[in-house]
Amino acid sequence: MLKYITDKDEYIKILGAKNVPDDFDNLNIQASNYINYKTFGRIDENNVPEQVKYVTCLIINLIDEENTKLSEIGNLKSQNIEGWSESYATPEEIKKDYSSKKYEVLRENLWDVIGIDGNPLLYSGVC
Repeated sequence: MLKYITDKDEYIKILGAKNVPDDFDNLNIQASNYINYKTFGRIDENNVPEQVKYVTCLIINLIDEENTKLSEIGNLKSQNIEGWSESYATPEEIKKDYSSKKYEVLRENLWDVIGIDGNPLLYSGVC
């Protein structure tokens, strides 16, 4: 299984976190596969750049947040007290929102990282 973060201790060290998500190993695999997919397999698995490790930690957190929101009943999206109206986020809206957040984390942190083929990790053109 592809994992850009080796263990919970590395996660804690990189983020300075006090807690590790309960399903850390599964989330690590999901985050690593997401990053691998979005970077077109250009990351050297034997020499993972620090930026990739950091992004993996951030995406682990986003996937954990997304799963938590999807498991909650009634995700309040907005509320108007005077006229007393509420609207709730659908699972599709939550997934779309977190898809955007995950990709934004990739763009902000990996835009200048070069892959094993000499191209930027996020480059999707023809070589």
